[in-house]
Amino acid sequence: MSNELYEHKRSDTVKWILTLIAFILVGVMLAGIILGWFEREEEAPAEEEQTKQAAIMDGYGNAMDAATLYRMPERMTFTSAALTSERSAQVRIEAYVYPENAANREVDFSLAWGNAPTNGSEEVTDFVTVTPELDGSRVALVACQKAFGDDTILLTATTRDGGYQATCTIVYVGHAEGIVVTSADAVKTSSASRGEYYALGTNGTYTFHVMLSNAYDSVKGDLQIKEFGAVGTLYFGDGYSTDAGYLNYSNVTQRDLNDMLSTFIRSVSLSGSTLTVKTGGMVVENYYSGFGPDESHVVEYLYDRYVVEVRDDTMGYKQLGDTFNNSYAKYNAENVGSCYFYVTVEDSVSGLSETIKLWLESTVNGIALSAKTMEF
Repeated sequence: MSNELYEHKRSDTVKWILTLIAFILVGVMLAGIILGWFEREEEAPAEEEQTKQAAIMDGYGNAMDAATLYRMPERMTFTSAALTSERSAQVRIEAYVYPENAANREVDFSLAWGNAPTNGSEEVTDFVTVTPELDGSRVALVACQKAFGDDTILLTATTRDGGYQATCTIVYVGHAEGIVVTSADAVKTSSASRGEYYALGTNGTYTFHVMLSNAYDSVKGDLQIKEFGAVGTLYFGDGYSTDAGYLNYSNVTQRDLNDMLSTFIRSVSLSGSTLTVKTGGMVVENYYSGFGPDESHVVEYLYDRYVVEVRDDTMGYKQLGDTFNNSYAKYNAENVGSCYFYVTVEDSVSGLSETIKLWLESTVNGIALSAKTMEF
């Protein structure tokens, strides 16, 4: 009996000890999480993201960097991304010579143009260089000095013992790192509410130049119009002018400028790197779709007229800050300054895009002289 009691007590003691250890371990883990003792391992970026950001890739699209030694791949791609300040992208590679216990595993590296190079009249080393760590070393630094278009460059490692060769094909892909849209025709200006925009005249044709760039000054891109639209809503209605010069309105509706886009920007086209914008015949602030008399032929209506209110004194349009009798006109005056049309151009290769804002402003469309004759 005493032996069984002893065994039972010992079993209870073991259980309590194990329970205490478990509580201690849980406590340590909780404290570690709270205090940050256990570092989380950062998730590796997706392969697609690595490829997009990489300056150099192997034949499988895996990123290569200058800090790592890589086994010499069968294919290597230099892009224009993430270049060094010396304007060259470089990587360390190693030619694998087997067997590993061979007496002489030394190699010589060489570069040559591939088939029918467009840059063949120039030295291949003006574009790509290979520098072994030591004479005969199997490790070498490969660097791209400048773009070589669609040409291919062959990097060959030749063993000094037996003359065995392994060749890596090097290509260049000039992804854009920057995109800029400029124009010699349109005037670029800015306002507090609209930001930077191009002021365009009516019935005009304006050209814009889309420029892609990278550190190699050689880009392979594919430009396209990604989006073309308008931002803002304004009030329009059927209006007529009274004898006092006021504008009375009926059938007033709030319209999205996106639904009226073709009225003000007739067309947008892209050919190569040239973006062409053709404008309509009216500015938004003076817009109406047509005119005609009322049923009694007493007054003449302007249909779908942009709602404005005239001053009592000068008969000019009221501006922001004036006292308005027409709430629609007040809304337009307060919001038209933040409205704009826009065009977004995208390079499908790099994914870069640039958006330009546009707005139509009244321009001179003629000149008139007095019918009277001036005599001296």
